Amino acid sequence: MKRAKSSTTTGLPTLTLGTIFLASLAAFGCSTGPEENVATATTQKQFATDARLYRQHAAELREMARRRQIEADVLARKENPDMERVEAKRELAKDLLEAADVFDVKAQELQRRVPHGMVQ
Repeated sequence: MKRAKSSTTTGLPTLTLGTIFLASLAAFGCSTGPEENVATATTQKQFATDARLYRQHAAELREMARRRQIEADVLARKENPDMERVEAKRELAKDLLEAADVFDVKAQELQRRVPHGMVQ
């Protein structure tokens, strides 16, 4: 994966998929529940809750990516656009979408541990 260039002239922070993912996990928490005794109702309920939260977080990351892409498009239309800044925003949008995909996969893994028809 390509890293976005750091630009001191634009003041844009350089974020990569790794930093986005780690920051997201730190803010959200990384719990998959205990591996032992997964048949308990409490654990199943926690899996359902965690899956919902991962899906919600993935949706938030996708919204952030959409906004970065819009910002990049607007910047590109300006007269004499700063293409380095435009590309940095597009790269960030791509990284955010990749992070959202990771969260969706995690949500699917957790959802498989929830009994079919369980009311959340």
